[in-house]
This record gives sequence, structure tokens and C-alpha cells, in this order.
Amino acid sequence: MPRPLRIFLTGLSFAVFFGGSIGLGVLVFPVFFLLALGNWEKHRARCTRFVSRGYGTFLFWMRFAGLIDWRNRIELPPELRGKPYVLVANHPTLIDVLYFLNGLPGLTCVVKSEWYHSLVFGAVLRGTHYVPGPDASESAQGGVGLERMVAHVNAGHPLMIFPEGTRSAADRLRRFRRGAFEIAKRCEVPLVRVFIAVDRPMLMKGVPFWKVPEDKATWSFELLEIVDTKTDPRSAAELARDAQADYEQRFAQWVAAREQRHFAQHPEPATGPAAP
Repeated sequence: MPRPLRIFLTGLSFAVFFGGSIGLGVLVFPVFFLLALGNWEKHRARCTRFVSRGYGTFLFWMRFAGLIDWRNRIELPPELRGKPYVLVANHPTLIDVLYFLNGLPGLTCVVKSEWYHSLVFGAVLRGTHYVPGPDASESAQGGVGLERMVAHVNAGHPLMIFPEGTRSAADRLRRFRRGAFEIAKRCEVPLVRVFIAVDRPMLMKGVPFWKVPEDKATWSFELLEIVDTKTDPRSAAELARDAQADYEQRFAQWVAAREQRHFAQHPEPATGPAAP
């Protein structure tokens, strides 16, 4: 596919994504609230399911358009379905969370406070079970946002958190924050760890969406050993430290494989004295 067409389709995809999000909050969710007969909990559960299906539609459209692909999808053990847990993963690209929210029923996530309370996207986010992150005043108080997430998981909701807090750098992982591990320990729920790999630099930190690769980028997901926080003697700080070390090793292997693939596809021209 010609690069200009790939750029156009990528821009079109995100324009529809953000426009559709606004339309859901303004037009669709009020109808859902009426159908719920004022039952706020029923309304939010319905909206959460609807949004997760919307994410799936977005991903399948990008796959159909030849922009992205995936080798596998995340499947959790049957005993975790319908139960609360905390899921952590590295965060290489802008759309990582969509795979999880679409593929794992009932999964929720933490969203930026500015988005949650904004006029543009707030209507759709507040209609779901997603949890707002701490705002500036709560961060100054310390622990307020964490308590809200603990209460959310204790209420029975599985929660996904990127412990880096933002997308990974292209060549390294950021320091893992302790919050996700603290929540899992306090709630005594399983800590689910997933490593994400993408074979091409697309939608990564510092890479504008119009800098698309020559071919579709492919995501893969590796489910690591699930930690039973009820029986694991490690503290939240120790869990975060050990997870960081494990992820950094996998990250280094992933970067090396990606670079090796790049050089195999784009070998450097041989240098040396010109033939007489």
C-alpha cells in the first residue's frame, strides 16, 4: 500500500475514533440511561460493554485497512473470568489498552483526570466503569487516587494499569510505579502480567501518527506468570522491582529482535574500495 494512502487511512481512523467517542457520550449514552430506568450501576455496566465492543470495531477496521495486525489475543485462565484482578503491562503504543478492554470482558482502566472531566470526552468516560486518575489537588494530598482504585477493585471490578504511567520510550522502559502492585496487595487479588511486543515503530512515544511504517505493524501479547498476592510474601515495592527487572530483560530481547529484523530487511550497502 502506498505510504500516502497509509497515512490518510491512519488519520481517518483516529478522526472517526474521536468523533465516534463524542457521539456516544452526547447521543447514545443518554438513551442508554433512559433504558436503564435511572439505575446508574446498570447504565454504567451497559456503557462499559458497549465501549469495549466499539474498541473491537476500531481495531478490526484498522486490521481490515491493512494498518495493523496481531498474532494473538489475551486469554485469561477460566478461574479469573468474572473476578477482580489487577492487570499490568508495558506500554509501547497508543492503542495497547484497546486490545485489553475489548478482549477481556469487564476489564476497566485508569484514565487521565483531565480527560475524565473534560467536556469533549468526559461524557463517554463518566458513563463507564473507568476510573479517573488523581488530579493535581489529589496528587498533592497523596494517596487519594490510590484509595479510589482500591475501592473500585474491592467492588469487584478488574482493573488495568500501565505501571510506567505513560508510553514506554523507544529504547527503554520507564521506571515502574508502585501503585498497581499496592492495589493488588491491598485487595488480595491476582496480579496479571502481560508483555506487549510490536514489530514496527507505529504510534509509539515521540512517533507522530503520520510516520507510519512501510508495512502493517503486528502486536503480540505474552501472558506471564500470574502472581497470587494472597500467598506471595513480597511487598508491593518488591513486586514492582521484580516486575521491572523481568520486563526490562524481555524488552531488551524484543528491541534486539526488532533491530535484527530491520537490518535483515534493509541491509546497509557494502563499503570498500571501488573496483578498478
